[in-house]
Amino acid sequence: MATSYILICVLLFHIILFRKMIFNWNIFGVFFLSTCIFSIAGILMFPLMRSYANETFITFKLYLITEQDIFLTQLLAVGGLLIALYAYVIGMIVMYKRVECINHFRIREPIKNNLNKVNFYFVLICISVFLLGYIFLKRDVFISGIFDGLIGRQPIALLESRYGIMSNYLYVIILYNLLPFFTVVALYLMMKEKTLSSKLVFSGLFITSFTLILLLFQKRPLIIFLLALFLALFVFQKFLKRKKVRRRFIIIGSSLFVLLLILYYSATTYEFTSIFEGVSKLTEVVLTRIFGRLSLPAFCYVHYFPAVEDHYGVTNIGKLSTIFRYEIFLDSKVVYAHFTKTKLDGSMAINSIIDFYAAFGYYGFFIGNIFMGLLISVFDAFLNRLEKNGINLIFIVFCFVFGYYLSQASLARSLMGYGLFFFMLAWMFLQKGFKIKLRP
Repeated sequence: MATSYILICVLLFHIILFRKMIFNWNIFGVFFLSTCIFSIAGILMFPLMRSYANETFITFKLYLITEQDIFLTQLLAVGGLLIALYAYVIGMIVMYKRVECINHFRIREPIKNNLNKVNFYFVLICISVFLLGYIFLKRDVFISGIFDGLIGRQPIALLESRYGIMSNYLYVIILYNLLPFFTVVALYLMMKEKTLSSKLVFSGLFITSFTLILLLFQKRPLIIFLLALFLALFVFQKFLKRKKVRRRFIIIGSSLFVLLLILYYSATTYEFTSIFEGVSKLTEVVLTRIFGRLSLPAFCYVHYFPAVEDHYGVTNIGKLSTIFRYEIFLDSKVVYAHFTKTKLDGSMAINSIIDFYAAFGYYGFFIGNIFMGLLISVFDAFLNRLEKNGINLIFIVFCFVFGYYLSQASLARSLMGYGLFFFMLAWMFLQKGFKIKLRP
């Protein structure tokens, strides 16, 4: 318990010391704050709330986690974040000769336009054809998920529908990455042109994206999509009246929380005697998932590797296993199976910091977090050079999504499955003349 208090003080000291850099609109700030909120907060508070965690997450064998596991996980989580922080600072000093506090949304000049509308509509047509065909082929899975899972509140039906729908990699990439990206592009066009056709395109894309992402039967992709849309609305606030923007902040923020309550309600079998009891219980569920969903798996991973199985290296990366023809190691499923008390299939997620340790051990943990900090510094510096035009700003918004996913998944998965690579492809394809414009 003393370790928790010491590490909290160390972390707070660094947050205060680098506050101008962390609390700013840059990728590292998003990564740092997301990791603290969704992972490190729960990891540091676990010794104080272990009894509550055992009662709340009763389907997991949390008794397997030892005091040594807790101590090591806390050191790795905070230490890895600070290693990445100092690597980022060093990268800034090398490129700018000072600790540059980058703000990608510090817009002093008018927002220019460099969007290729022909390419935009061409991709939309291609995506629409694919989605119509795929939904038709998977119509039984969708129907089961809607009526048995969401409406019937059967968690097993939700899981079965989720796995059935997400069996196609291209469909997952479109829903996770491309469709949200193009919806934000449509938002930009609607706000810029203010024509009936642009409003119809945005409305159609938003309804389609919202519905299909909801039908992935996962909460996180839908929340991230809405947050990205909300952030883009904030970025292009010059097209709106300030009072409307402030009002929408409150409305959208409240709506996201209510949406979380509804989704958690549909995914559970809780019965409530009153609305107050339902809201109170579901609020507790939301908060425990926010602060526990990634913190508890961190302890599990540190316990499992290398005590039960050796570090897995890059064997958990699907694309590499396909290219080099080796059997993929499903680390998230293996660790889940080791700790669950049920017979249901499932998986556990961890952030990039803990993944470096689980994959490569102490040396890989140290080198990996240095590399990640330097990589983000280079990426932030590159984005800072981009001209402040519409498509570049949209790309920056989705680079923030990448920064967030580093707090939720490994670096490799954040680059590929969770989108940065595909965001980059869409961004480059939508440039006029395929020419990326930089600031002078």
